[in-house]
Amino acid sequence: MMDTIELFNYVIAFLSVFSVTFFILLMLTYKKEYDHEPELKPGWTPKISVIIPAYNESEHLGKCLQTLLELDYPEDQIEIIVVDDGSTDNTNEVARSYEKNGVVVYSKKNGGKGAALNYGLERAGGEFIATMDADSYVMPKTLKQLLAYFQEPEVMAVSAAVKIKPTGSPIKELQRVEYLMILFSRKLLSFIDAVPVTPGPFSMFRARVFKELGGFDEGNLVEDQEIALRMQAQHYKIKSSVTADVFTIPPDNIKDLLKQRVRWQRGGVRNYWKYKFTINPKYGDFGLFVVPLHFATLAAFFIMLGLMIYTFFFAPYYTRYVFIETLGISFDTLFVPTAFTLISAIVWLYFVISSFKDEQVKLRYILVFFFFYWYLMMGYNLLMVYKEIRREKFHW
Repeated sequence: MMDTIELFNYVIAFLSVFSVTFFILLMLTYKKEYDHEPELKPGWTPKISVIIPAYNESEHLGKCLQTLLELDYPEDQIEIIVVDDGSTDNTNEVARSYEKNGVVVYSKKNGGKGAALNYGLERAGGEFIATMDADSYVMPKTLKQLLAYFQEPEVMAVSAAVKIKPTGSPIKELQRVEYLMILFSRKLLSFIDAVPVTPGPFSMFRARVFKELGGFDEGNLVEDQEIALRMQAQHYKIKSSVTADVFTIPPDNIKDLLKQRVRWQRGGVRNYWKYKFTINPKYGDFGLFVVPLHFATLAAFFIMLGLMIYTFFFAPYYTRYVFIETLGISFDTLFVPTAFTLISAIVWLYFVISSFKDEQVKLRYILVFFFFYWYLMMGYNLLMVYKEIRREKFHW
């Protein structure tokens, strides 16, 4: 059995080192491009439609709308659409209070986020469509920064730099580090046309994308990922910005955080399984790296969990309750793969944080992320399996 454990640990270590090396090579290859963002040529102001699906978002919707109204863009060329998806609080009243500012408000029976987005799409008249989560807010120059990418005719979508404001809350700061990691990875993947998601907070699309591919998948748990995978399957180009800031309000407690991540994980597994056919050289790096890595990462997690359980129950009695043994780590035969895995994680975090120096992430929160994230993963992956077995439905 020890030989099998060693083999699995070396496989996990290889995946960790391979992934980090791949991204580091991307960073070194595209370093100049990483720091460069295109500039919008003067006088180009196509009509933009911003669609905000909202369900019980009265607490945040006002700030979201206010920042959109303050965008540095001609007022007559931007259309802001709120779709109240059958809210039971006063979301509709908050939205209606902005009609005097030109905001267009629709109310419909509750049907989910994807249905609300499609409802807005059917009524949008812009050449470009931006989706916007009601619990997020933009900076004045965000729209122009994203629009500049569309000066390249092949670009069909651009994702914004979704971040979290510093709060001092350990739960939120953990997510803040994670968001920076995701943003860093997505930017690097954009250089090889392998972006796997266009996040809800202010991703922008050419309107014709939806005419050619159809609207959002209304039954999908993470419709913003599904539309990006659908675009990749059609070889559409997606770019990512690290300066077009959009700030989102994260969960502030473990219960809500797990609920959000379980939804993301359930939807992600389903979406990648749906698009598993893209594991093919004709889909470039997206098919040869991103999609296989998703499945490999999930498999590696459950292998590690299995190793932990095995070690806990079958290790010699005198080591059974030693903390490091219960994690499936030992200082003898498994030291080398374990060390490589840890070093890879540290190197990865270093590159991420050094790329966002202005964010001034405190060391203690990086350490919280480093040591706590495994347990968060354990929680949402196990809950994901449990809820998938029970086929539980999700309601936003």
